Amino acid sequence: MAVSKSLSKSDFKIAQDCPTKLYYKKHGFPTSLDENPYMEMLANGGYAVGLMAQLLYPDGIEITGSTAEAINRTEELLKQNAVTLFEAAIEINGQLIRIDILEKKGNTFNLIEVKSKSFDSVKWAEKKLKGNGYWELAPFKPYLEDVAFQKKVLMEKFPNAEIKGLLFCPDTAKTTELEGMIGWFVIEKDDSSSSGFRKPTVTFIGTEENRNAMRQDHILGLVNVDEWIDPMIPEIARVSDIYLKHVQNDTRIEPQINYKCRDCEFRVTDERHPISGFNICWRALAEPKPHILDLGRLGNINGKKGAKGCIDDLIKKGKTSLHDVPLELLKKDDGTPYYDNRPLYQLTQKEERMDDGFWDAIDNISYPLHFIDFETSTWAIPYHAKMHPYQNVIFQWSCHSINKPGDEPIHTEWLNTVDVYPNIKFAQSLKDQLGDRGTFFQWSKYENTQLKAISHSLDESDANEDKLLDWIKKVAQFDNDDSTLLLDMNKLALKHYFHPLMGGRTSIKVTLPAVLQAYKSQRITLWLKNYGLYQRNEDGSLVDPYKLLPEPSPIYEGKRMKVADGAGAMSAYQDMLYGINRNDELLKKEYADSLKVYCRLDTLAMVIIWEHWMSLRK
Repeated sequence: MAVSKSLSKSDFKIAQDCPTKLYYKKHGFPTSLDENPYMEMLANGGYAVGLMAQLLYPDGIEITGSTAEAINRTEELLKQNAVTLFEAAIEINGQLIRIDILEKKGNTFNLIEVKSKSFDSVKWAEKKLKGNGYWELAPFKPYLEDVAFQKKVLMEKFPNAEIKGLLFCPDTAKTTELEGMIGWFVIEKDDSSSSGFRKPTVTFIGTEENRNAMRQDHILGLVNVDEWIDPMIPEIARVSDIYLKHVQNDTRIEPQINYKCRDCEFRVTDERHPISGFNICWRALAEPKPHILDLGRLGNINGKKGAKGCIDDLIKKGKTSLHDVPLELLKKDDGTPYYDNRPLYQLTQKEERMDDGFWDAIDNISYPLHFIDFETSTWAIPYHAKMHPYQNVIFQWSCHSINKPGDEPIHTEWLNTVDVYPNIKFAQSLKDQLGDRGTFFQWSKYENTQLKAISHSLDESDANEDKLLDWIKKVAQFDNDDSTLLLDMNKLALKHYFHPLMGGRTSIKVTLPAVLQAYKSQRITLWLKNYGLYQRNEDGSLVDPYKLLPEPSPIYEGKRMKVADGAGAMSAYQDMLYGINRNDELLKKEYADSLKVYCRLDTLAMVIIWEHWMSLRK
């Protein structure tokens, strides 16, 4: 594969994250992001926002063709006194950038970078008025550096021009009055690329009336960011010269390995790259199992550096086994362990354990027990009128209820399958089914957060839903009120339960497989068999039920859809109601069935874990 000798803005961006990654990107090393459904969802939202931004400039000209053709076309069009270009191609001094939107007005250029990252224009303005010009700079820093790099290149190309850098992002302070705007954007993948990259194709299928209405009532905000990026440009110029030198010499910048490498996306292999980028960097230090990067709360513990040292100190000394971590590093000065003992247990516990404090924590539960799970979807473009960008629709719930000790769990569910705002109907159906007696179990605070969001919507609306609002305020936890009927099983696991297979993690998809290697209750076997989720590996261990979930036939993002996590559920809901399969009733039913099976497994998993925990009482 030929390696490009120019430094693009995507090259610069990845090098800013880690300079060594630049070499792996240029040489086409595979990444874990390539098959990440959540990242694909974010990317798709970005492509749709990009098209929306272009539609707001009706006179804009899109630059297409090969790189050489795009550069020539851009230079020719920029000879005009006034012009707006989409994907303008600028090349100079070994640097190549494609600018999302470039406005030229005489000798002034507006360099507009379109991002799907949201911001709140009201809070932004309030902070600026208070003189805090770096409000929320940290989460926006990569985007600001991106614009700064492009401005630096454009300044080299047009040294006598006035250049303004701007971000064009979804503004969460805005709502739309337009119903169905999300359905005007359809995303498909073009599999014809010779490079193997499935390029997303976003099509606007709305009417001319829709287009005009959107121009008057869009949800994007344009922000001049010069005050932030101009001070960055000298340093941007310095490091980009270093990156460009290595690109042109086809050399790798030596890595500075540390605890942050835990999140490196270059930890996978393919046929062309049998050794991952991560392993090239870490060499023999990547081999120990369990590895030091498997330690729970790794970043927090590394940040406790003092006389006892830190994780990065151990890595520098070549100590990268989990068992190289000294126990005193996991304890405070008074000898008590950090973070509910979990990192300490990873080093000291060989068997499953339940702390005695668990039984006190559940002392006040009452029957019936309701194990609930919600599925939501969010996108940059609002689903319905009156909604903000990235405001959730809550489209599904599943519940397994146990009426009294020893009873079999009873499953109930609700799923929205039509293009309407579902949140109020969602909450009403949940209230009607569960009532206000007993204990409600969630895994993490997500369900509580969604119920609170519905209550805030009801508070702000004219809807006459006082009884529903009262029910939510009785069930959910607000502020520091502990009177809620909701109990967080993840919090119980974090504080009281440990299994060696869980390591430092407590997500339900980690806890369930661990429990299934330790359970004794035959009821668990029966439940799994009844749902067709019981299968053993060659070594006799149970297969993770999430791996046994069925794949429906709809093709989404160029491959068969599998709803096995929250991102898959969002993608299925998105395609079912707004994607290319939205008019195929048979495929929509398959999506609906897959969503039900997945959400049902989430609440069954909670019941299984609860059943096992109850068996541990001495």
